[in-house]
Parts: sequence; structure tokens; C-alpha cells
Amino acid sequence: MFHVRLTHSPENCWGRDEHEGKAEEFVARIENDEGSHGVSVHSAMVAPIEHTFYLLAEADEFESLTELLGPPLLEDHEADVVPVETFGNVLDTLDVE
Repeated sequence: MFHVRLTHSPENCWGRDEHEGKAEEFVARIENDEGSHGVSVHSAMVAPIEHTFYLLAEADEFESLTELLGPPLLEDHEADVVPVETFGNVLDTLDVE
């Protein structure tokens, strides 16, 4: 599981006319099994004032996630990708009851 934070400048904002269609293309890609590169996106949110997207995505391999985030996303955004675990998985790993 990965937490992804994508930020962009106001000039690269997908709400601008010159970037028309990019957001719709990305939403279609993450909702389509064939276009998702084997990545399940559990949640996708946007903070429009901050020009930031947040994703919680599950992938067996980091490479699959980078394929999903490929153009146009990483052309217009900077990405922070952090592997995350559920609390339950961590407690199981630590053998905490």
C-alpha cells in the first residue's frame, strides 16, 4: 500500500483551460482495470486550494505504481510516495495483542 501526494504549481493546474482533459483522463485511468497497471486506488482526493492530489493505492510492485503515475501526471506534478501499512498489519508483525 502506498500513500501518494502529488503537488503542482498554479501554472500546471489541471483546472486551467490549457490542461483540459488531463484530470478526466487520469480519473478514467484509475477507475479502469486495464489502464491501472495492476494498481488499485482505494481513495483519490484533491485539495484544490493547495494544488495537491492524494491517493491511497495498493500495488504489488512499486514499478506498477510508477507506470500508473506516468505521463501526464509526473510531467505536471512532483510526487512523494510513501509505503504504508494498516495498523492491524503492523500489530501482527510486532506480535502485539
